[in-house]
Amino acid sequence: MNEERRLKLAKIVNNLRKNLGLKLDLKEFENRLRLQKYVFLLKKFGVDLGYSYNMYFYGPYSPDLAKDYYNLPETKEEEELPREFYNLVKGKSSRWLELATTLIMIKDGFKSFDEEKVIQNVAKSKSESPKKLRKIYNELREAKVI
Repeated sequence: MNEERRLKLAKIVNNLRKNLGLKLDLKEFENRLRLQKYVFLLKKFGVDLGYSYNMYFYGPYSPDLAKDYYNLPETKEEEELPREFYNLVKGKSSRWLELATTLIMIKDGFKSFDEEKVIQNVAKSKSESPKKLRKIYNELREAKVI
């Protein structure tokens, strides 16, 4: 299972590099952060690699995913990814990805929280304006991931 999952992850990384125009050099922290968030979001688009996530300083983080991206097999193949995923993430900053995935994780983890409570919780924990978070929340709702 782990080898299969790493191969699928390598194919996803190849697709992300091609379609987002990013080098995604996983030696750099920001690229590892982006990959964590992309894989988290892909689950919402039906591409689930089976990673579990915990909340960390920069939002949802999977230690198993971290282990896997340091041990990716070589492949030139790409995993097909949903166009809707790219419509949501293309051109987005690392900060946007952090805030978006945090909103989703809080909403999913606290089913009783309404939209405003989710936004206020994330605004406080991330020192971000509720206005900016509402905008991101609306983008996520339009993409049908929250």
